[in-house]
Amino acid sequence: MNAQEYYHRVIDRLKNCYQFSHYVIAAGHELATEGYDPAFPAATEPIHQLENLTLQRGFQVHIPLVGERSQSVLMPIDFEIFLAEENHKLYEDPAAQKKFFDQTVPVVRFLETLFRSRGMPYILDYTPSGAHILFQNLLGYSTSEELQKIGYLENDLIKACNYIDPDDIRRWYGISLDAARVFSGLGKIAEYIALLTMEAFKENESMGLFPVTISDVHDRCLNFDNSWSEGSPFMRSIRSPFSLHKKNQEKYGKYHQPPLVDVIGTYFDGNTASEETNINFILDCMWDLEKAANHAQKFSGFIPCSNETLIDFIHEYKSSDLYLFHQDFDSQEDIPRGFALEYAKKEGNIPDWTKNILYFPNPSALQPKNMIGLVYDFLIHAHWKPKHIANVLRDIYQNPSFNWTQDFFKYPAEEKANFWARTYSVVSLWKTGRLNL
Repeated sequence: MNAQEYYHRVIDRLKNCYQFSHYVIAAGHELATEGYDPAFPAATEPIHQLENLTLQRGFQVHIPLVGERSQSVLMPIDFEIFLAEENHKLYEDPAAQKKFFDQTVPVVRFLETLFRSRGMPYILDYTPSGAHILFQNLLGYSTSEELQKIGYLENDLIKACNYIDPDDIRRWYGISLDAARVFSGLGKIAEYIALLTMEAFKENESMGLFPVTISDVHDRCLNFDNSWSEGSPFMRSIRSPFSLHKKNQEKYGKYHQPPLVDVIGTYFDGNTASEETNINFILDCMWDLEKAANHAQKFSGFIPCSNETLIDFIHEYKSSDLYLFHQDFDSQEDIPRGFALEYAKKEGNIPDWTKNILYFPNPSALQPKNMIGLVYDFLIHAHWKPKHIANVLRDIYQNPSFNWTQDFFKYPAEEKANFWARTYSVVSLWKTGRLNL
């Protein structure tokens, strides 16, 4: 079975994944020859092009996180194995993949138990490197109102969300500030879930297993890629359930292999689950499009919506030290623009390698492995406030002399800086026993 034949079998279900979307993002190396960025060739097309992009062209397809006219915001918990320069081993063959994938299974089961024990609906979509847990959040409902209350918007993010561009389908309508606050609130909930998981598996490293982290801060880790919650909501998407997964071919040159595919493991409506618990069968489907197409018939493709059980979970989060930290962080005063970096360069309680990042930040100040160390040194050794560490990153990002290639209008510098400083300040406090869950 080839890619187009596979998509013919699942197209009705794939369409249902885009229930609230007016566009689709397609990714594939072929797009580089059509003028798209060769670093990440992707096309953003109206939703009526979904069939052409899949049935005819066989692309990978992604769902935008914010629905049409800001009617919904998708939660995309993204959990994956990271092997640094050996990531290709996940795509060598099924046996090589399974050797590493087995380490993710206890974490996935932990996450499923977390959701099911609280009655929170979700869909679990396995990927060749891990899994996505997805649920929609509709604006105008009590769950979204509670998420808005814990969200926070920086001024530069507000400007980016308000901007309308008739030539960019992602920005036809702008993003409502209510939806942006829901997006921000979901990011904080995702951080809480990641920390709960890190706490549950904190002995992994001492047992010779991969540590659980937020982003790829170790050469080998099981990481929550929470970077989706950093940046503008209109720029964020996640690969759709039922999508092909061509990283084996396009990144690692395995052109003798067929494309892989993402495979649904569970649909939980808050009461009952339709699921496949045999991980060997799931992995078999990833490598066999016909098996995947047959398995797909068990699911509708609709992504469940959150219900009032999420409000109870938000209240759990609000009773934690993490919530208190977030409240304090959001209320801290900023150092005026341009001054934080100069103050940081004069700080005597940081090591030389950290100080070197201040002078040569491109690309170190965008790399999680370096940012977590920088934040730790300023927070724990130099006793800086977390928001002021964020201000250092902000000043670095806003300085054009560092020759940034990233668009800090689409990915606002202030918001980006706050995300990374907030996230890794929390991790630093948790690691040193100063923040409990």
